[in-house]
Amino acid sequence: MTTLDIRFVYFDLGNILLAFDSAIACRNVATLFGISFEQAEAAIYDSGLEDRFEHGELSPDEFAKSICATIGLSDAHPPPQKLLDTISDMFTPIASMVGVMDRVQCGGRGIGILSNTCHAHWNWIERQSYEVMRANLDAVVLSYEVGAMKPRTLIYEVAERAAGVPAEHILFIDDKPENVEAATERGWHAVQCFGGDEAIGVLREFGLLD
Repeated sequence: MTTLDIRFVYFDLGNILLAFDSAIACRNVATLFGISFEQAEAAIYDSGLEDRFEHGELSPDEFAKSICATIGLSDAHPPPQKLLDTISDMFTPIASMVGVMDRVQCGGRGIGILSNTCHAHWNWIERQSYEVMRANLDAVVLSYEVGAMKPRTLIYEVAERAAGVPAEHILFIDDKPENVEAATERGWHAVQCFGGDEAIGVLREFGLLD
């Protein structure tokens, strides 16, 4: 493989740049409302509200109000932003990925993030001082903005247009096999891995890092 094959690299967000634990979000919400972990999990995830939020079907306020209603709170409840931050405070930067996107970009490639996420999580991440996120990104493609989640075709189509290069010149790293498979079917180079040594190893194999 030559370095000329890749002109743009898309990084998944969760488990590539930032580790996350949905159990932390459930515990946070359980504490906020004084309910059980199981009730919080049912309200956020089992209800399908998080999935709808990541698809862009609900605004932040609509999501927050729906969570409160599912829990059974009709009147007294925290401000929407408080709930959104409580649910989003579950990310941990993957330290070894700090500077990796910059290094790839310095080699003359475009870099971007392609992620299934919701407005609340992205807003939270943007407000943190995560060094791993300080790269000057060329493209950001997020499911809640597109209205489709990986591995749906639409989000890859949007990502290709944002990258501005033919599919065969894109590399994508993601932690989920089904997302990688969908990218490969479009003619992308795509590898399933996790952030840290695995991801750095993949980038080195493609000649994008020393």
